[in-house]
Amino acid sequence: MKKFILVAILFSCSHLSAQPPSFEVSGNFPDLYFNHTVAEGQSFSSLAKLYNLSPNIIASSNKLHLGADLPAGRVLKIPATTTNFHHFPGANSFNNYIPIYYLVRQNDLISLISKKYGISDTTIQRINVLGSRTVKTGDKLIVGYLKVRKDQPTPSRLPSQPDTIKPITGNAPSVPIGPDTTVVQVKELDSDKLFEQARRTAFDKKDYTTALQLCFQALRKSPDYSDIRVFAGRIYTWTDKLDSAITQFTYVVEHDRDNKEVYVAYSDLRYWNEQYSKALEVCDTGLSYYGTSKDLLIRKVKILRALKRPAEAQEVLEKLLKIDRTNTEARALLQRNKDEVLKNKIGVSYEYNYFDKQFSDPWHIGSLDYSRQTNLGSIGAHLNYANRFQTSGLQYEVDAYPHISKRFYSYISGAYSSNVGVFPKYRGGFSLYSILPQSFEGEVGLRYLYFSDATLIYTGAVSKYYKSWLFTARTYITPGEQSTSHTYNFTTRYYYGGADDYFLLTLGHGISPDESIAVLLNNKQFEKLVTVKATVGFRHEFKKKYLLTIDAGWMNQEYRPNTKGNQLLTGISYQVRF
Repeated sequence: MKKFILVAILFSCSHLSAQPPSFEVSGNFPDLYFNHTVAEGQSFSSLAKLYNLSPNIIASSNKLHLGADLPAGRVLKIPATTTNFHHFPGANSFNNYIPIYYLVRQNDLISLISKKYGISDTTIQRINVLGSRTVKTGDKLIVGYLKVRKDQPTPSRLPSQPDTIKPITGNAPSVPIGPDTTVVQVKELDSDKLFEQARRTAFDKKDYTTALQLCFQALRKSPDYSDIRVFAGRIYTWTDKLDSAITQFTYVVEHDRDNKEVYVAYSDLRYWNEQYSKALEVCDTGLSYYGTSKDLLIRKVKILRALKRPAEAQEVLEKLLKIDRTNTEARALLQRNKDEVLKNKIGVSYEYNYFDKQFSDPWHIGSLDYSRQTNLGSIGAHLNYANRFQTSGLQYEVDAYPHISKRFYSYISGAYSSNVGVFPKYRGGFSLYSILPQSFEGEVGLRYLYFSDATLIYTGAVSKYYKSWLFTARTYITPGEQSTSHTYNFTTRYYYGGADDYFLLTLGHGISPDESIAVLLNNKQFEKLVTVKATVGFRHEFKKKYLLTIDAGWMNQEYRPNTKGNQLLTGISYQVRF
């Protein structure tokens, strides 16, 4: 009996020691993370290798810069993303999949646990081989897997040596790797350090030849290191060696299908070379593994737009913004794409202006508008009505937003009225827009007004999307007979939903020719007078095609030297897209 008990104890201990390490992921989907206690000598680079993330992501998630010291014992948040956190273990020769556990607490339900980790109830049942949906306090449930490269220690066995990079030294013999690459053998560096040095050489020095040499030296040590192959493919792409790039990407796709970066890089290659159908195939394959990947979704949007399929692009944009409402690039594309989906737009608007001193009667301004999206851009016609100075008048206006290229489009307008004074006799405008990197947009242009003589106004603006915000700074410069007047406007929009769901605030100094009160620019003395203003607005979309806009504003005008008056305005507009 004693022998039996001893054997049972020994079996139990050996069984426990063979169990995989236990990890828990904290937070709630989509903001999941691992708590990692820094070991002696660890850096952002070594942590990035352990957790299959870039060093920048780890540093920014902890509000640190890459050069910051990481003292032993510090606890960091390591994001659990689609790159390193999977609901099912993958099947390939490159990675280990470490189970992530959740300890069931009192009153926990599978439905609450699945919502917390962004997986379905049935998935939890499948991966834990549960016969029912019932769990009890103390149960350990697998809720996903941490993907770790096989050539890296798991986070339970952390390296104790500092992560240092040694320079290439010596005059070792060269080994040919391909028709256009020769590699210097360096025994002192392992594949990780060679890879890191290759990245520095490519990004900091723009020395792509040496960077490729380092990549292939690393691959001689670790032939199945997919991230290095993807990076080598990117270098080939940048240097227009497309066949060599495709060879590297294809190898990774065939041998490491759950490597997200290969689909990003490979679809970029096809897109940049206008192979849009092939780019879409690559992107869709990647999305079959990473359905919520923001990088792949935004690329699919661009590809669909290039294929002239804006309706499908709109669906992907809406999905992306549900995943990440603050995605700046998606927000910038949304409005332009929507105009291509619903090609026709008709609307009516009305504005009421009250003056406490300057004029005894209020102004009434309205318009009837129609526009259509064409292959060349948007074309619109407007019938504008105004009653001011106790006189009514009509203005006939047309405008267009022609496309020039992927990065440039323009604005052209012209208007005529026989009721001079209520409106200028002629009005015109032109602007050139440029879509800039980092979600910026620039504009330069001019406006033309003719009452009894001509007024020419120059304008420039810079806009920037940032998360759920759009910021625009604009100026108008009007050369005068004695001096030059300047108008400045700053506008911000906060998007609480789609492209047409936002709050607006505008602060300004001076009167703008694009405003409904531009008739006052006929006053030659006006260039010397001071005007400050503020406007708030609200726009909401109903059923994806009805738009309601409401705004209100205040303006304080020096309408005669040293004489000021207030103007209050409110407006409403309604549009239908079809």
